[in-house]
Amino acid sequence: MQKFDFDEWANLYQRDPAAFEARRKAVLALEMAKAGPALSAQAKVVLRKLEEQVEGKNDAERIQTSMVWMAASMRQLAGRMQDLSEATAQLERTVSR
Repeated sequence: MQKFDFDEWANLYQRDPAAFEARRKAVLALEMAKAGPALSAQAKVVLRKLEEQVEGKNDAERIQTSMVWMAASMRQLAGRMQDLSEATAQLERTVSR
């Protein structure tokens, strides 16, 4: 796993926004491909929706929109973790009977 270098990415964005965008898309495509076809397809749909929402916005607006999406994703993940916890507890109760 390659370490993420924030300063390198930030410098690229400042020097050449088009190269930054091409690199960002390539890295996202590679990471989504690792998830397998089903999850990759879902991720592509979500990413396309996010990119549509941030298109034409300035950096501050893009960050704000991305933060809203990230918060929604975290709430969804927390809900799924709660469901998993409840299912595990139910299974433990069933096994202990």
